[in-house]
Order: sequence, then C-alpha cells, then structure tokens
Amino acid sequence: MIRRNFLADAEAAQKYIDGVKRLKDPAQFPWRGRNNLSMYDVFVFWHHQSMMMMTPPSQSDRNAAHSGPAFLPWHRYFLITLEGFLRRALNDDDFRIPYWDWTADAELSESVTSPVWSNSNLGQFAGSDWRVRLEMSLRTGDLRETDRSLQRDLGGGQLPRRSEVRTIIHDQSAYDVPPFNSSSPRGLRNLTEGWIGPERIHNSVHVWVGGDMSLSSSPNDPVFFLHHCNVDRIWAAWQERNPASGYLPDMSAPDTLQFHRIDDALYSIFEETVTPGDMVDYKRYYEYDSLSDLADLGT
Repeated sequence: MIRRNFLADAEAAQKYIDGVKRLKDPAQFPWRGRNNLSMYDVFVFWHHQSMMMMTPPSQSDRNAAHSGPAFLPWHRYFLITLEGFLRRALNDDDFRIPYWDWTADAELSESVTSPVWSNSNLGQFAGSDWRVRLEMSLRTGDLRETDRSLQRDLGGGQLPRRSEVRTIIHDQSAYDVPPFNSSSPRGLRNLTEGWIGPERIHNSVHVWVGGDMSLSSSPNDPVFFLHHCNVDRIWAAWQERNPASGYLPDMSAPDTLQFHRIDDALYSIFEETVTPGDMVDYKRYYEYDSLSDLADLGT
C-alpha cells in the first residue's frame, strides 16, 4: 500500500484527519485503565517515555529513540503501529499515513500560508475540539495530565529545502558512524535527525512548527506523524540509492549501545519484540508514491 503526499491526495488527507479524531476519542478508543485518555494519547506517553530512557543511563545525550542509530527505525516502528490503529478506526485495511512534504512549503514566499495549515486541513486541530491531555512539564520534564487546546507557533527558523535533503541522500554513504550519538560527525542518521550540518532536517521542522511540537509530548500535534512520515521517506530514498549500505551498529557493538544495535529490541510499551533489523525493509509494510524528487535512483 502507498503512503501519499498529504497535499496531493485529498482522500488520504481526509482519512488521516478522520482517523486521528476517532483514535483521540476516549469513548471510541479508550486507553484501558486510564480515565478520559485514548489510544492516541498512548502514543504521546510512549514517545515521552522513549526520550526519558537514556541509553546508557550514565549519559544524557542518546536515549532509546533519539540521538542514536535507532532514531529512524524506532520512528518507523512508531508510525507503523499508529497506522495499524488508524486502519481499525477507519475500517480500511489499505490506509497508510500520508506525508507532509515540508521541502515544498520551504519554497513558498511565506511557508505559513501553505494549505496544510488551512482550517480544512491541520488548522482545525488548533481549535477547542482537539484537546491536549498529556503534556511535558517545562519545570520538571515529567509528563502530566492537562486539558487544553493545541499550541503552535509557526514560522520559527527555516524549513529544510529539497536541495539540502538531496545533498544528504547523495553525499552520505554510511548510515551512521561512531560514537553513534548526536556528535557523530557524519552519516545519514545524524544529518537527517538534525544534530549536525547546516540543514538540521528533522529538528528544524519541530522548531518551525513550535508549541507542542517542541516538547517530548510532541505527538499531541497530528502534524508530528506527517512530519516523521516525510523523515522516513528520506531514509527510504537513501536506502534505494545506497542498497549496499546497511544499518549500523551490528551486534558486535558494546552493550552501552543497547536499543540501537541491529538485533536489539526497540523500546516499546506493547508486548512485542521489534528490532531495528525488522524495520530495514520498509516495503514489507508500505511504499511511497514518490522518492525520485529526493534522489536520482539508479544513478
């Protein structure tokens, strides 16, 4: 099944909007044992918890899903898991999450005028009907219950341009390199995550959207999943262009890299074991309507 461009496929966009609204409703999809919380809120909790799990605990940089090699496979797994719930909510086995191509919006004279933010699209979630029920406390860093509207502060900094994304895909032959954290000097993962290089790809989009997207509870904003779908598309395009460049590190890496080695279990709150290696072949789960805009494949 195909993941499509949110702004180029009105049907896929509307299904996504309908699906997350249903999944957010505690009456339709309750989080068992948690009063007034839904299965959508589970994903906010899961993402926050992943960021609080330092790997290893003796340092404060790499966690179970960020600032390390597992960043891309963990979020691929996160998206695939949400897709499964959305298919149930929509009663549509063919549904796949669409992506927000922010490189196209970066070319606009005013990126905030993109139709992705119109009231018929994601703008509607900034209203009172979409409630934030779990949030990261700026004072303690803990996750706490709340009841408020979604917060955004669009336009901080710059959205990544397509030329910047293409440069990373074309120039990086390694997936990741030691020390496998935010200071890794090169590699597809760290450049895409945005800790190094002028592009700051993934991180700059979170900053540009601002508000709730700036917190560990960032999945509160439905644009989170559209953003990460586009980040995943970058990895997919890189994989197609660099088929001989595999995931690193392998299991010969020390235990301090637990959660990030290819056969380690990715951090999950569900009773299943999924590894980075299980996430490498994305075509087991979906394909994208286009990768050629990001990479000259086969050259």
